[in-house]
Amino acid sequence: MNPRASKLLSRLPLLAAFTFLAVFVLLPLGMLAAQTVLGPDGFTLEAWRALFSDAHVTDQLLATIALGICATAISFALGGGHAWLTVQRDLPGAGWLGPLGVAPLVMPPIFIAMGFADLGEVSGFWPCAMLLGIAHAPFVAVLAARGLRSVDGRAYESAWLLRGRARSELWLLRAIAPELLAGCLLAFLFTVADHGVPEFLTVKGKTWHTYAEGIFGRWTRRAVGTTFADLQSPIVAALPFLLALGCMLWLALRLRAQAPDRGVVKPLPLRPLGAWRWPALLVPGVYLGAGIVLPIVVLARWVLGSAQKAEPMSLEFAQRSFQKAVDQGLPDLLHSLWLALGVAAFVVLLAIPLARQSGRRWPSLDLLCALPAAVPAILLGIGLVRAFHDSPLLKALGGDFYAGWGFAICGYAARFLPFAALTLAAQVRRQSVAAEEAASLVARSPLARSLRIHLPPLLPALWSSGVLIFVLALRELDLAVVLPAANATAVRRLANAVHFQHEDWSGVIALLLLSLAVLLPLLPSLLAGRRLSSLS
Repeated sequence: MNPRASKLLSRLPLLAAFTFLAVFVLLPLGMLAAQTVLGPDGFTLEAWRALFSDAHVTDQLLATIALGICATAISFALGGGHAWLTVQRDLPGAGWLGPLGVAPLVMPPIFIAMGFADLGEVSGFWPCAMLLGIAHAPFVAVLAARGLRSVDGRAYESAWLLRGRARSELWLLRAIAPELLAGCLLAFLFTVADHGVPEFLTVKGKTWHTYAEGIFGRWTRRAVGTTFADLQSPIVAALPFLLALGCMLWLALRLRAQAPDRGVVKPLPLRPLGAWRWPALLVPGVYLGAGIVLPIVVLARWVLGSAQKAEPMSLEFAQRSFQKAVDQGLPDLLHSLWLALGVAAFVVLLAIPLARQSGRRWPSLDLLCALPAAVPAILLGIGLVRAFHDSPLLKALGGDFYAGWGFAICGYAARFLPFAALTLAAQVRRQSVAAEEAASLVARSPLARSLRIHLPPLLPALWSSGVLIFVLALRELDLAVVLPAANATAVRRLANAVHFQHEDWSGVIALLLLSLAVLLPLLPSLLAGRRLSSLS
């Protein structure tokens, strides 16, 4: 192949990734921002003046900040405590409990809320903070565990000998502080952007609403508005929120960048918990019990008939529940499975060239790649709808792309691209630059070098990223509420089914959905016959 043609071909993936970001992230958000100041009669700030005169905005903002702080404190206690107790400490069963710290990530937050709602009244502020804190604790657990594994045990032992145990533990806390704070910021970001759980807990006479609830409420009521300010109110309310979330995400990325791979020679020593060895099991017990065990038990009880009083729970009722699930919910489950697999594959393909460019040439590209993570899913969905609904370009191409699964895959890919791109970029930075420079001297085409030299070291990270995207796509609810094709996903259907008291067959679908979410991450361990060794 001609060298110029080969070089151009090797750059096509990066061009395709930039095009995707421009079309499905920057274009929708740019159109939303422009529409807030372009009224029927030209430039106007009417919508912005209406926002600042709305007394409800301040109340929603304060409620969101309070909810975010409280939920993040719970995430810090549960996620950070789980990592601290299971990494290089003699907690009973730490080798098995450690990898389970990421397990609540496969549980959609709405499932956790359903589980607690089945036990009693959970409509207050503190139950909502507790549920969201449990749901987002894996971010803190994973990053805290990574920080602990990256600390050189020799430095810790030196601090212990010179200053004692208390000062050495304080030194260890400072050493992992960047990753611990980054995990807390991510938990805060996802908490304040969530509208599904606060809306699920909404009851008549509710006195507090989050900012995300306010944005979605304005969007659902936009059709009754008669003025330009009414129509643009959901977007105007969301843009300052987006700016604040973007700043937090930037801070989280900077903190994470300050904790590079330290090239650990010796891991932290096994530290005894002493008399607290068995009582310390309470932390992972509460964390995993509330995040995984309780929702699964409640779903299993639904399948057996706990949600109805006409007959006692039984296996016969479970059989009828399964048959109803096959008839009414199985198509949605299959749609969710294929959608998640398609999104995972598509995102990984887009993330590879972005990660290569970010890790080697343009570090600031990380912020652009991370932008969708700062955008609340509801706002991203609104932007995609406004940008592509009745789009002349899509009509010219023919077909019904907007209402089809292709549009849903692109919307989900825009939402989850940061998780793969940032993970792979960090892996690229750990690779030897000297080895790549030596490979550039080999008389091979750029495409051949990419496939034979650059790609193989990324394969483990590619699998991890693909699994993460698959799990997140299976559990996504907020974006499924807005995108037409995603309305048929299993999580969206389950939320509606529970609302209309169809807990019996929806419990079957929920358990099958969780089984699919768990099976893919465990597949390598099952095939290789090895258990998971760390929280990753």
